[in-house]
Amino acid sequence: MIALILVLVGCQKVNKNEDAELISKAKATVIKHMKDKYGLDVEITYEHKLPTYVSSKVDLEGNVKGNPEQTFDIAVDYKTQETSSFLYSPELKNVLMEKGYKPRE
Repeated sequence: MIALILVLVGCQKVNKNEDAELISKAKATVIKHMKDKYGLDVEITYEHKLPTYVSSKVDLEGNVKGNPEQTFDIAVDYKTQETSSFLYSPELKNVLMEKGYKPRE
């Protein structure tokens, strides 16, 4: 019984370490994506890895550095590092439009 408990606790630590690494890579992907595509320096303020049986995605929220009202939500597939589901505040939409990007309606 004690051995089983130790194995389960060990597996949870491994999963948490793996999740932390996946989240860290997803954050780096979003920061690079926002810089490369829009020329924006951003910071991540919230992250949530979905359970593996639901999706292979990490949901992230953040804002443009120095402009907390310019917020966004974005998902990263941790298997491919592709971004999707980009949502943004009206304030960030205005910034993107000023830079010449036509945000989705």
